[in-house]
Amino acid sequence: MNLVFGRTFNVVDDLYLNIVKQINFGEWIELDDLEALRYLEKLHNFSGQLCVINDYCYEKKCGPFLLNATDITHFAKHFITRYGQSFYATDIVIINFEEKLIWVLVHEGLGWLSKG
Repeated sequence: MNLVFGRTFNVVDDLYLNIVKQINFGEWIELDDLEALRYLEKLHNFSGQLCVINDYCYEKKCGPFLLNATDITHFAKHFITRYGQSFYATDIVIINFEEKLIWVLVHEGLGWLSKG
């Protein structure tokens, strides 16, 4: 993070930088995993290698998940079956280091795209 974006982050709010596009979909709205993914994709189409960080990573102290953008829908759709919890519980961070893009969706009803 520091090499590409010039900073590190400890909480999602630290990623609120160089905002390219933002969406506000209402506080504490419940979204299923694919709806959450669609909100993020409205900000900018996914491409290339993606680094995905969600609540599972924080709770299990693992991750991030690394995958190709072409696999992200399948990954989100089957996340609950494979990992036993929703892909989107409170926050999702998706990073494309090559394009210097960060997609963020937070449970407070806000999503944004940052460009480094």
